[in-house]
Amino acid sequence: MDILSDEYLIKRVQEGDHSRMSLLYERYHKDLYAYFLKCTGDRLKSEDLVHTVFFKVLKNSHQFAGTSKFVYWLFTIARNEQINDYNKRDPLRGSYELTNLDNDPSLEIEPGEILEKEERKELLNKALNQLSPEKKEAIILSRYQGLKYREIAEIAGCKESAVKSRIQRGLLEMREILKHIQ
Repeated sequence: MDILSDEYLIKRVQEGDHSRMSLLYERYHKDLYAYFLKCTGDRLKSEDLVHTVFFKVLKNSHQFAGTSKFVYWLFTIARNEQINDYNKRDPLRGSYELTNLDNDPSLEIEPGEILEKEERKELLNKALNQLSPEKKEAIILSRYQGLKYREIAEIAGCKESAVKSRIQRGLLEMREILKHIQ
């Protein structure tokens, strides 16, 4: 087993070497933050959720059985935290939004294009927020986190065909929503 592999590091954490958590944190905190930011649209909440996930990993490291990749287990915890946060949120607060969909500062964009891009982002956010949580999550993990269908299925605890269906149906629904709000 490679001494820098996720599985080796979590095994060491399970054995009481908590210093190995820092390597796992460095490896995954940015991906988790990006996932939460796309789900919540709130930078501070996203940071809090990342810290909560790593606290839970440390607290429950003994539950990692090694039957699947560590990253799947990590994102399963993240997914559950996101669902818990979504269920606890204040209903009077605005709906979650995706932010920074197109944030490459190296691109030279004319002022008119910037406005058009912002409007397009806003429309996509509105459409995405009207989807069921399952479809929204599948689209975020696939399109914005770059995970494969089998990886999403592992995280969501469902079949790969269900993930594919959620994404296809979600994108079709978004297309229909966009027709009505434009």
